Amino acid sequence: MVPPQFIDSFLKDLPSIAKIIWILATVFFFVLLSLVLFLKVVRFRLRKREAYIKSESEKYEISIVDYLYAYEDNKGLNSDQEKLILNIKHTLTTSINRKVFVNTLLKLKGEVSGNMIDVINQLYKKLGLDQRALSKLKSSKWHIVAIGIRDLRRFKVLEVQNEVAKCINHSKMEVRRQAYLYFINLFGFKGLEFLGNLKTSISIWDRIGILDALQGIKSQETPDAGKWLSSKNDYVVLLALELVRVYGLRETQEELLQLIQHENSEIRLKTINVLNYLYIIEAKELLIKTYETLTVKEQIAVFELLENMGAKEEESFVLKHVTSEVFEIKVLALKILKQIDAPKFTGIKDEISKLGNFKVIDFLENTP
Repeated sequence: MVPPQFIDSFLKDLPSIAKIIWILATVFFFVLLSLVLFLKVVRFRLRKREAYIKSESEKYEISIVDYLYAYEDNKGLNSDQEKLILNIKHTLTTSINRKVFVNTLLKLKGEVSGNMIDVINQLYKKLGLDQRALSKLKSSKWHIVAIGIRDLRRFKVLEVQNEVAKCINHSKMEVRRQAYLYFINLFGFKGLEFLGNLKTSISIWDRIGILDALQGIKSQETPDAGKWLSSKNDYVVLLALELVRVYGLRETQEELLQLIQHENSEIRLKTINVLNYLYIIEAKELLIKTYETLTVKEQIAVFELLENMGAKEEESFVLKHVTSEVFEIKVLALKILKQIDAPKFTGIKDEISKLGNFKVIDFLENTP
């Protein structure tokens, strides 16, 4: 060890700047040493935790497999199963053990099929884990609530739907998303009834997620989306329009026609596109009457609809817009005119060309 007297004499002979540099270097050295030691401790703990999780997971897997093998059709719990449940319960006193056990259950659920999946779900309930998940719904921390709903969904706990329904209008989108998935995954199209009580927004990604979840339902039924087209929640109406389009619900025609005059321009635009997709001819007359009140995007959508199902009766309306200042409308109007009355198109093409639209005319003439 270096004597303190030597250090004092060494520092006295150094200039002030050199002293500061030496002091800082010493401080940084000890800070770095402390960080290295801290990281080693953290790494050791992580390795120890990983080893513990792996060990417990293997033990739980053996117990769960024994429980499944001891299962007997249409009979209550036998003595072997009761003993296994009791042994597992004694180990689930810590959160890490419960987490490891649930993850092991999920892993095995993905590896079995048929009634074995139901047996695993029953085991989850027999151990009281469903009540623990349910208690999370009362937490003040939103991520805990979301985890609770997620676990209830994963293990198909149907009996708590009234409690989950209280989270439909939660302030956090992540919680609402888990609630949507709970109802759809567990109740199919009937689970969409939550839309009737929804007062919050549905993001475009949630709409996609809901539609994707519905695609996984193996049923010949179709959703009753008509009642949601008249919802006061615009987000519900937008989702209902998606459902109408995806499932081809032409029986909602009357509700769709009413939405043409909706105050929300996004809803009007999507409605026009859905009417076009479903080929609802009755929409033409109403759209032509309300045309001047629509936005430019909606007016373009109207002409796209007429392009798809236009007839001779719309000729006078189309002629009014062959010189429209909106390029898309002008092109569509000329295309429709060519479709429904080719001689009329030929008769006015020279006049239209003189107005500087010869490229448009040339394009349309060379388009089948």
